[in-house]
Amino acid sequence: MKKILIALALVAMGCSTKAQDIVKETVVFRDTLKMDVYTRADVPTDSLRPAFIWSFGGGWESGDRRIDPSKGVYKQMLDEGMVVVAIDYRLGVLEARKSGAMADASISEIDADKQWNHPAVAGAIRRAIRLAVEDLYDATSCLVSQAERWQIDTSKIIIGGGSAGAINSINAEYLRCNGDELAIKHLPVGFRYAGVVGGACSVWVDGMGELSWASKPCPVAMFHGSADPTVKYGWLDLDKAGSRMAGASVIAESLKEQQVPYLLYTGQGYDHVLSGIPFESYGYEILGFIHRVILGGEKLAIEVGETDYKGPKNLIRYWMESMGMTEEQVRAAIADALAAQAARTKGLEQMEHRK
Repeated sequence: MKKILIALALVAMGCSTKAQDIVKETVVFRDTLKMDVYTRADVPTDSLRPAFIWSFGGGWESGDRRIDPSKGVYKQMLDEGMVVVAIDYRLGVLEARKSGAMADASISEIDADKQWNHPAVAGAIRRAIRLAVEDLYDATSCLVSQAERWQIDTSKIIIGGGSAGAINSINAEYLRCNGDELAIKHLPVGFRYAGVVGGACSVWVDGMGELSWASKPCPVAMFHGSADPTVKYGWLDLDKAGSRMAGASVIAESLKEQQVPYLLYTGQGYDHVLSGIPFESYGYEILGFIHRVILGGEKLAIEVGETDYKGPKNLIRYWMESMGMTEEQVRAAIADALAAQAARTKGLEQMEHRK
């Protein structure tokens, strides 16, 4: 049973829970893509509400929009009268895998230094990011067009997520600032995001140049492990693909140069675990940044280093503590989940080739 639970958790970090005081509305914003809009009807407000658009993680090949609005930072946001929106987006890596264009390794479980530096893999990741950003823009446009329905202040829309969701969000702001055609075609004219909150952010940079913003970005809060092997904390050079990815430490330096407010929360020696747990357990840090900087307008550069005396936090230890399992059980469950995913992928590829 525990293996089933952890396999499900690997696919989607949590599931929806009904609560009498939380209202959920599901809206189609593009083709078959949907978003769940959560509000607290019992929290009075005399003004328009800030909104937070959440994008899930999963290496652009797994995961879904389900969240538990009665827990973590989502509950804290709703308790304060914010609107929380969880969105679908197209899974570009899964599409590439179905077509046979990629290797069998799972993007979300590999060392990026070893596996991403290949033209086919890097090309699939770049395309996946752009597909997800396009969908995020369309979800944003839908939310703006129906802002009165949920009393949303369209000047206070924040985007974020963990892992792939964080990468989608920070790249959405990066492409918007640089006048990319996706932003021009899919966002309302003159629209600006109020902020970005991400666990394991990284910006895709075409070419081998530096991180460059044509216009100043919005305030950004980033949580990242300094030893994250999946989404690098610093630069990831993909020289065989002619591109680079800039992790949280690089993004922070570029924001500091422009005097753009930011939070860089570094887990010293932590791996990819900070892609998700901030949205479960770091709500006060996130809400503090939202209130003081994103909504309050304070011009702050905040850098925090977390050291765990029990040793660096990591995904294996997280699953052990949260699921009450031994390390051997966790590793076996992960192996089973990845094997099942590989089998499903092989089946999808075979179906695609038969068409």
